[in-house]
Amino acid sequence: MDSPVTFDRLYEGAKRFAHLAMEAHAEEDQEVFLLHAGVSVERLAKAALASVHPTLLTEVNGKDDMLLHFAGALSTPPARLRTIGASTAIGRLRKMDVLPQRQKSSSEADDLDGLIELRNGVAHLGTDDVEDYLGTFVATVDKLLQHLGQDRGSFWESWSDTVQVIEDDRADRLQRDVHLRMNQARQRFRTRFADLPEGAVDGVEQAVSERGLTVVEVGPEQALFQTLSQCPACGREAAALFLAVDGDSPLFDLELKAEGLLCGLCGFRLSSTEEIEAAGLPTVLQHSVEDLTRSVAESPASERLATIRLNVPTVRSGSHDSW
Repeated sequence: MDSPVTFDRLYEGAKRFAHLAMEAHAEEDQEVFLLHAGVSVERLAKAALASVHPTLLTEVNGKDDMLLHFAGALSTPPARLRTIGASTAIGRLRKMDVLPQRQKSSSEADDLDGLIELRNGVAHLGTDDVEDYLGTFVATVDKLLQHLGQDRGSFWESWSDTVQVIEDDRADRLQRDVHLRMNQARQRFRTRFADLPEGAVDGVEQAVSERGLTVVEVGPEQALFQTLSQCPACGREAAALFLAVDGDSPLFDLELKAEGLLCGLCGFRLSSTEEIEAAGLPTVLQHSVEDLTRSVAESPASERLATIRLNVPTVRSGSHDSW
């Protein structure tokens, strides 16, 4: 009888949970991310051990049922399949120089241990606000994939672009965070509208799009406006671009500075002029009073602007601080 604990099953399980982890992180569900990321690392670590020899998955605790099974001495698997835990699997791979050892790279090793410990803590007790381990998760998975000789693109599939952004140390922190959120929003868009019939997305786009130049709010020092923009994440013309102008600017020739963006389809958000520029959008637009289509009393956009300012998620990649 074939063993239910094989390299292929462990590898495919790691891949499935890696995708679930990325989806959870994109939805800002940190607890679910930690659970799925920890399971993915554990299964891929076990797959790396199984690729050397299945007996490396056995516990050393005096019970030899699994050892005999993996060695082929027992044709029928034990009634209860017990293999080593994530920490033991990682420890064995460290001894094999597959994963970084504490004395060689303490920060990287400690982060990986922290990910596994948090996974266990979430499973048993739950957790609140914790450090983002997305960078550690991706780096560990890619080290194991490289060791196994597995193609990264085949493992990550539609998340490959997001993973590349996370690992691209050449991009500055702001660009990396913006492009990470952009890729997450793009994936979220695909998931939300994958089952809709052809043309249905166009209808939704028209329903959420607010065309023209709208006054959002007027203050003593500046005025805020909203106009329609193409979303840099999903590519649809369904994003509200928020613009500001100084109070002493000429009324008939407005030079508006972009300060935020919110897409009604994929949920992509930008919260500053710097982020607007990092996303590849123009930061200054020219308008005149003739472009106005609504007044502040008629516009519901101020609530969405507050949403952008207050609820933009902070994202950390590896050891970089959130902005």
